Amino acid sequence: MIDIHIPASLEYSTINASGLATAIKYLRSFDEIAEWNNKAMAEIEALRPILIAIEGKQEKAIQVIAQEQQAHDAKPFLTKLFDRRKEQKRGVAEQSRLAREKAQIENVIDQFETAIEFLPGTLDEAIEFLEECKQQKLELQSEKKVVRAEISSIREEAKQQIANTNYGKYGKGDRRRIRLNKEVALKPQEDQKTAIQRQITKLDHIIDWLERFIKENTTNKDA
Repeated sequence: MIDIHIPASLEYSTINASGLATAIKYLRSFDEIAEWNNKAMAEIEALRPILIAIEGKQEKAIQVIAQEQQAHDAKPFLTKLFDRRKEQKRGVAEQSRLAREKAQIENVIDQFETAIEFLPGTLDEAIEFLEECKQQKLELQSEKKVVRAEISSIREEAKQQIANTNYGKYGKGDRRRIRLNKEVALKPQEDQKTAIQRQITKLDHIIDWLERFIKENTTNKDA
């Protein structure tokens, strides 16, 4: 239902996180969800001190850069010209790496927290969530229709404008301008349509999973 992506890291072992990312795809009961949630919360708590440690390393990298800059500024002019500033370059590279690591770990935490919020704890909650997803899908489909109508309107308007230009080479510049303006106007609309479709596709996956999950657990309950 929910895809969790765990990037490689030099700051922490991703074994547990990767295992949880795989396990979420095979949850079949509320007991399994409860167990997964507990493990995910434990992983979140394990990641928080790593973030703090990374922030400490970032501060050290900043200090190295500042000290190297001071040392460089104190050197004679000619010496500065041939100063390769290796330590500062290493400090900048390390700071950049740590910033990426921190952002990735924060994203992992956010993915786990999102999964915990989305996974249903009871059958009633699963049914309610399913209805919410279906309603949201209907709203997105309506929004997509509006965007598609706007796209058609932009294209039709451009088509009419081109038809009203002078024939042949005399209207070539005007037609080129109209086409360029059309593409500029279409870009945000096309991006919005793509974003809406991406959300609809994600909802379809959630709806399919919830329907199977509800059916399995209703059958098990009746049995």
